[in-house]
Amino acid sequence: MAKRNQRKWHEKFLQYMEYIVKHPNYKDMPNKFDDNGNIRWVRTGKSDPVLTKWWDDMVKKLKLNCRADVARYIHPKELKGMKPCQICGREMSIFYVYPNKNTLKKINELANSSYEIYDLDIFQIFDDLYGKNPETAKNVFQRIFKIPSNIDISQYKQYIRINYVNKCAKGKLSPGVMCNPPDRLDGFHTYNACCRSEEDTGRHKENLARYTQDRRAYENWAEGDYTLANRLMGAFQSYTKEEICPICGKKARMSADHIGPISLGFTHRGKFNPMCSSCNSKKNNRITLSDVKQLIKDEANGEQVISWHTKPLWDKLKTAIDTEDKALALSKVMRLHLHNVLLILSDIYEKGYKEFLKTYLHPEYSYYDHKFPNFNPMDKSTYIPITKECSSANKTSNAQRYIRISFEELANYKEKDNRKVKNIINDKIEKFLTVLYKELSCKKYKEAKITMNSIIEELSNITQRAFITHKVDEFIEID
Repeated sequence: MAKRNQRKWHEKFLQYMEYIVKHPNYKDMPNKFDDNGNIRWVRTGKSDPVLTKWWDDMVKKLKLNCRADVARYIHPKELKGMKPCQICGREMSIFYVYPNKNTLKKINELANSSYEIYDLDIFQIFDDLYGKNPETAKNVFQRIFKIPSNIDISQYKQYIRINYVNKCAKGKLSPGVMCNPPDRLDGFHTYNACCRSEEDTGRHKENLARYTQDRRAYENWAEGDYTLANRLMGAFQSYTKEEICPICGKKARMSADHIGPISLGFTHRGKFNPMCSSCNSKKNNRITLSDVKQLIKDEANGEQVISWHTKPLWDKLKTAIDTEDKALALSKVMRLHLHNVLLILSDIYEKGYKEFLKTYLHPEYSYYDHKFPNFNPMDKSTYIPITKECSSANKTSNAQRYIRISFEELANYKEKDNRKVKNIINDKIEKFLTVLYKELSCKKYKEAKITMNSIIEELSNITQRAFITHKVDEFIEID
């Protein structure tokens, strides 16, 4: 804290503070100044409940969804959404106009370009590509942002603004300045994205490694103790010593390999096999015969290895896997199954039945944190954590984050363009869905659970038949 107090704030940021605090949009905000007349820029909701109430009242008054929406709405229009960084003074947008890492990676791959993160916003990148080669710009942006072919290229930026920027599309774009009302007077982080990783000690790479979040667990609605699994993955990342890879025999840093891939419906649990990144990448989302044997053994020891939505299929097929070819076929059929499960969950979410879907989530795992002080990836006895209960505030914050990301990933699932998996939902499932939605409309969650189980069972019957008849390749390709 002493270092932060000694830090000199950039002149542009100090001018910005003065401008904001005097602006009429913040006229009614309580406690803007301390007893000495200084601007109280940094505050927390816990220490200033009156301020928290002001933000919550503004949500209701402006009929917006959350405090973050309020922060963007009341930000002075004269500033055009730009805010200077407290450290370097660089102005960055408070809106979702910058390509996130995955989007930028795709742009660079498709356009053979070398844009850096946050150097240009998505509109500047489009203009730059268009100036070099209009056809390249068209192809790249059509593919990434799903722009219909009947839209003229002159309307691309408007299409992205309406369908992505205005909707805060976290799966594609990110802001240069994150929201955190009521902790800062204007509702935004003091650090912009340009300096946050260096100046915010909580964002240093060595600390971030411990807080690794495998978003595939949220995307695939995987069960399992995700907090424990994420911390263990962070321990792998923090371990920099090179070891002999058990797969290829080469010396390298170890990565954490899920014994049962999340993308096939297995749980996100604190149990991994160490292997180098190259071997892990080659394995991709396949399951091996050795994995199957280990998973069956773990189940026999009382461990939950498979998520609720894929368990019926796993139970039907696991004992039939006795060769690597069958293990590969199992990988394909489980991916096919889970893809269709997620399509159904996505539809349920789109129809507004969020409370029902919450019954399949486990926020209770957010209540505990885990450390691995003597971790060694080659010694699984060091995978046993030291566990402590989180504070009440952290429990709430962690649980809310888990639920929020799970629904974000579900909302974005249909937009992903890297799947080669077909929809196999048949008439029987459609009839079950009709019943399900009727039950949900009446809030008959107990009956809806039974119907949902029937849907999962029918999906597992379809995918089991594809496995038995060797027709799974007609529905899915796997790299």
